[in-house]
Amino acid sequence: MLSPDSGRGFTIVELLVAMSILAVLLALGVPAMGTYLQNSKLASATSSLYSAVQTARTEAIRRNVQAQLVLTDTPVDTADIANALAPAVGGRNWVVRAASGGGGFIPAIETKSGAEGEASTVAPAIQVAGAASGPIPPAFDGTISFNGLGATVPPGATYTFDITNPTAGLCATAGGTIRCRRITILPGGQIAACDPAAPAGDSRAC
Repeated sequence: MLSPDSGRGFTIVELLVAMSILAVLLALGVPAMGTYLQNSKLASATSSLYSAVQTARTEAIRRNVQAQLVLTDTPVDTADIANALAPAVGGRNWVVRAASGGGGFIPAIETKSGAEGEASTVAPAIQVAGAASGPIPPAFDGTISFNGLGATVPPGATYTFDITNPTAGLCATAGGTIRCRRITILPGGQIAACDPAAPAGDSRAC
């Protein structure tokens, strides 16, 4: 004999309660997930720029000539980008180039467009602001130069890049939730990436 089915479904009240709980959880979780994604995008951009600075210094040492990392708004798909680009302090693209024997620069060693990984080429999310300091502060135009020994040019120059994501919100140092980053290049060529909001003693602190 078949036994009667003792199982039962959910009542309307139970379904409404479950949906209400789910809605609350989503409302709490979506903003946090959005912040996480924006911070991940910023961290990825920082890693890419950090790698570019390392590449410029490595090429200077390897070739024993002056090599540069150049921030620019010039499109990086042009044939002779190494000589045609115009440096920009907050340029969205970057180019690594090295000096040639002819007084110019060899075709770009490595390039990256700031539009990569972003939905818009008009209103970029990630912003880079460079600055320079030193005994005789160079006029920073978006270019960082290394000599054949891997030291910055001019001698004694220290460079910094502050990487922010203003479309996502304020940096944590200004009371926001975005973990903005900083890259520092010391006169000897040492390169460090840090989080200005990290507390003293933290390995990520500046």
